[in-house]
Amino acid sequence: MKIIINCLVLVFLFGCPSQPEILVSTIEVSSEDSLRNLLADIMSLPSESTDEVSYELISTDETNTYILQQFSIQSQYGDQIPAYLLTPKNLPPPYPVMITLQGHAPGMYISVGEARTERDEKLIAGGRDIALQAIANGWAALTIEQRGFGEQAQEGVVCNDLSLRELMRGKPMLGQRVADVMRGIDFIETQDDLNADLIGCMGNSAGGTVSYFAACMDERIKLSVVSCSFCTYERSWLKYHHCACGYLPGLLEVADMPDLAELIAPRHLLIVAGKEDYIADIEGVRDGYATARAIYQQQNALDHVALLEGDGGHQFYPDLAWPVINTIKNNLLYENSEPTQTDL
Repeated sequence: MKIIINCLVLVFLFGCPSQPEILVSTIEVSSEDSLRNLLADIMSLPSESTDEVSYELISTDETNTYILQQFSIQSQYGDQIPAYLLTPKNLPPPYPVMITLQGHAPGMYISVGEARTERDEKLIAGGRDIALQAIANGWAALTIEQRGFGEQAQEGVVCNDLSLRELMRGKPMLGQRVADVMRGIDFIETQDDLNADLIGCMGNSAGGTVSYFAACMDERIKLSVVSCSFCTYERSWLKYHHCACGYLPGLLEVADMPDLAELIAPRHLLIVAGKEDYIADIEGVRDGYATARAIYQQQNALDHVALLEGDGGHQFYPDLAWPVINTIKNNLLYENSEPTQTDL
């Protein structure tokens, strides 16, 4: 069965003359832990590491409103993860932290609003300067350079081709990116001025996909903001062309994308979608959201999941998302400040 699924994934990557019926397996998964373990295996995540987090501060700059530090963090694979850490100057620490992830962009510098080309200006105009948005809304921001992009790209190799090569090695690109986010959280826990009890993760497109799957795997993420990437596979990934970096051979034997919300609930999940997104039918987003709501309802946490629909296409919608994100942040800060039984 796994061989068949793997072949189907590759067929869809290169296209096929007709759209076969999409079947999602009804394999019984006995518990949340079992589902998470299955997903970890599918993504080929490295075993949990107890090694001390190794990192190096490369440079420090500052503006009137924030300090920007550039770090190199050793990954669980032994190589280096380039990252920016932005911290606000007008707020007292410890700061809540938003991990900000770019999609198919030239590099993480887009997150900090740096435009080097005309294309960069268009990307930023589409709401992708998310690290600066986080700072403006009272968060610190950890921006990770995702594998295949920017400083993590290989010269002359596009993300799709690099991802196919990694699939041949049995290491899905999505799993590697999730592992880097988890290592980023390990790094956050080493920083005294960061609030490791209030970590969010957000991104658009491929960045949103990683945010979703990272939240599935790491319960330290209290809020996942998934923009233009959440949908049933039938109405998105298996209908329209997508980069190979988001494919997980064998996943449909276990669950459709919305089913995995079971691994996030009752933590906060905010889905952002464009009604005119060219690679995700809004009907598929809405169907997936209905599945997620049913999961959250079972845990009496309906107020922890939401769908925001923008009137445009495949982009982030800051004006829609940040008021909701800020409400969640304030609620989490309040919950964390409530006195415990031992405090009384």
